[in-house]
Amino acid sequence: MFRLGTFGGLALTDAAGDAVIPQRRRLALLALLAVADERGLTRDKVLAYLWSESSSENARHALEQQLYSMRRQVPVELFQGTDPLRLSTQAVHADVVEFARALAAGDPARAVAAYRGPFLDGFYLADAPEFERWAEQERIRLAGEHAQALRKLAAEAHAFGRHTAEIDLRRQIASTDPLAERAAIGLVRALAEAGDWAGALRYAREYEARVREEVPGAPAAGLVALVERMGEQRGTRQAKGEEPTGETGDRYAIERELGRGATAIVYLARDRKHDRAVALKLLKPEIAAGSDAKRFTREIAILARLHHPHILPLYDSGTLALPDGRQGVFYVMPYVRGESLRQRLEREVQLPVADSVHIAREVADALGHAHEHGIVHRDIRPENVLLESGQALVADFGIARALETAGEERLSASGVVLGVPAYTSPEQAGGGREIDGRSDIYSLGCVLYEMLTGRPPFTGATRAAILARVIADPVPPLRTGCPVVPAALERAVLKALAKRPGERYASAAEFAAALRG
Repeated sequence: MFRLGTFGGLALTDAAGDAVIPQRRRLALLALLAVADERGLTRDKVLAYLWSESSSENARHALEQQLYSMRRQVPVELFQGTDPLRLSTQAVHADVVEFARALAAGDPARAVAAYRGPFLDGFYLADAPEFERWAEQERIRLAGEHAQALRKLAAEAHAFGRHTAEIDLRRQIASTDPLAERAAIGLVRALAEAGDWAGALRYAREYEARVREEVPGAPAAGLVALVERMGEQRGTRQAKGEEPTGETGDRYAIERELGRGATAIVYLARDRKHDRAVALKLLKPEIAAGSDAKRFTREIAILARLHHPHILPLYDSGTLALPDGRQGVFYVMPYVRGESLRQRLEREVQLPVADSVHIAREVADALGHAHEHGIVHRDIRPENVLLESGQALVADFGIARALETAGEERLSASGVVLGVPAYTSPEQAGGGREIDGRSDIYSLGCVLYEMLTGRPPFTGATRAAILARVIADPVPPLRTGCPVVPAALERAVLKALAKRPGERYASAAEFAAALRG
């Protein structure tokens, strides 16, 4: 097996590492075929790249001579086919092929390992301008793909709290383009989040000085100001007791904030006991103040018994001491590396009908399982549907009920309102206390309606306005917002959105069956 190295130079070597074909035009031919991979290149295309300034007859003769000489130089057949020509993967292992296949397989780490420097770095071919133009285009393309692979690995390291690995990757990204602001910001944030504020500030100053020197007159990047602002914001949050200092007892180590919802702040944390990344949700101070912590943890312990492929399980719950002396209430779930349905809707607005139905069916299956165990979600909305590897996972099962049970009177007195009106069922909107699984079916109907049309069935300027429409207004025709929706699917959605619970599907399983057609 021979190795064709195209990253950081260009050479064909044998098993001992010795170069076997030193001629530049023959190496250029191998590089062209390696990038073409299984597609190969027609002979006319090869001639256009390598002999563009020769007559057609002379170019064809030159190609035949090169192929003949290479067969005499190497004891195995390097090529497959005659027109198009392909590089034999049985005889030659090319790093650029390994790189491309690793990316196609979703393995950025393998791709990064294959990339050892710029494509054909330092290699040139005299009197072949078309080849030189091609090589430069490929160099730019492959460098971009390499940078994207580095960014994916950095994001993964970030998500799992591997600060040292992330910083190393961010440094590699920044080194590929020392003037790129995006890369500089990524490295500065990684250093700051790892607690290396001095390093973050030092790099920010170095970057701004480099930009001033090499791009005179360029607008200030403001990277130093960004670091200072990040430090101030973190200090403010800790002073207010809104952010843990990094430790939650002996078991969980807080890494970074992932986001904020109506009731909780979500952190990426490391579960020391099981050495895994988890999502730790800390109830907001106003929510925690209105809840009985012991009663909440008792209620959530019941929810932790739910096990279903489309339900995000609850691992743990408890209390922790905040910097201001108050007790924070938290619960722990698996960390999902995908995205929420809300994030996908923000990106795409409307989803394909097949995708919408697939997601809704899986959520309905999850609801059916929970309802069989007497647990109603009460807060089905796109933010609570997570998407990972083509599967839907329902998060925060029963949290709304646990909060209400733990402190309904105190929450009401403090003005805290649970639930999002656009996905609230009419019985919830009317203040009904007897809520069953059919309320979740209505909420899922709202979510499916939004996936298909790009907006929930009822919107308004205020919470009260939306709730009034939920109670009184008819559902706008689904096919007005999505004409391609089949009539049977429209009927299923409208039945789920019936005002009266008794007119909806009797169970989530029945709704799921209707969606399966």
